[in-house]
Amino acid sequence: MSQRKSRQMLDRLYIGIRMSSPARAKAKYARKRVKMINGGYNGSRSEFNKVVVSYWKKYGVHPKKYWYDIYCAGSDHYDPRYIPDDMWFRTICPHFCKYQSTGCLKDKGMFDRVFPNVRQPETVVKCLGGLYYNSTNDLIDQETAVQLCLQEDKVIIKPTGANGGGRGVQVLHMKDMTGESIGTLLDQYRSAGFVMQRFIKQHKDLAAIHEESINTVRVMTFLFQGKVHVLSAQLRMGVGDSDVDNVSAGGVACSIKEDGWLEERAVTRKSDWSDRHPGGMLFKDIHVPSYDKIIETAVKLQESMPFLGIIGWDFAVSEDGEPIMIEFNTPCNQNQIGGKKPTFGDLTDEVLEEVFIKKSLRL
Repeated sequence: MSQRKSRQMLDRLYIGIRMSSPARAKAKYARKRVKMINGGYNGSRSEFNKVVVSYWKKYGVHPKKYWYDIYCAGSDHYDPRYIPDDMWFRTICPHFCKYQSTGCLKDKGMFDRVFPNVRQPETVVKCLGGLYYNSTNDLIDQETAVQLCLQEDKVIIKPTGANGGGRGVQVLHMKDMTGESIGTLLDQYRSAGFVMQRFIKQHKDLAAIHEESINTVRVMTFLFQGKVHVLSAQLRMGVGDSDVDNVSAGGVACSIKEDGWLEERAVTRKSDWSDRHPGGMLFKDIHVPSYDKIIETAVKLQESMPFLGIIGWDFAVSEDGEPIMIEFNTPCNQNQIGGKKPTFGDLTDEVLEEVFIKKSLRL
């Protein structure tokens, strides 16, 4: 066996191991979710075989019925173009993303270096590889890091690696902390790496929805056949006294139409649909400020990332209406449930042909 072929096999094994965990988790959660929504669409087995199984047969795939009962809930028919989440993580994303070559690019502490020309939250201090840096990427010691923190009012600290669902993210009010407590906190985050940033002052239209959290836009982009496609966009909003907007942490997500206005209904983690935010605003009356700028920025950023073909970008909007890139996620969750449409839409047949038949991008 040639050295190159051996390396390709090891690369695929690495990716398979890395992606199998989220795929299994999604499949496990899906079986719970279909019970939460009383079976979802729950079409007959014969309809499922005729519509879904026959569609996927040419790709050598036999998907589970519960995925389509979930995705097609509220519909009167099956749409076979939906992508099961376990397939998304195990097969689709690894096909279009060379994860083994892009590790440091996804470190949140490196975003200011990877994307120097896009507006981002202001850094107070960060820790990479156990070393502390200030906002201009100068090496500092922990004592200096603590002093920089004490000069701030309200900050957010988050692990630099892929944490998912806002795990490990904390909003801190420095008036409630001492130098000693800050030092202890930095020690807790140091091994994993962290970035501490000033809390963003968001646009008044987004603050009006839920002032306690930074309400962000998730845009999923797809670099395919030399063109960037915007697959979906959602506004994620916090609720109650939560200071984060993640759906997994209790927030709500609502799809955004091409003109920047929200769809009429939003969904929660528990599959509850509503036409109104718990704070009182009707979703259909909400317009995302600077939405066209957000999409333009996401497309430009995706163009610069040829080795990561599918990315979920998170944007806030500043007081002066400028997009602020919070982070990017790859692999990222699909928006099929909240968006009520297949991830790849009209591109689905071409995408599946590439993944399962042509395989021209395979490592």
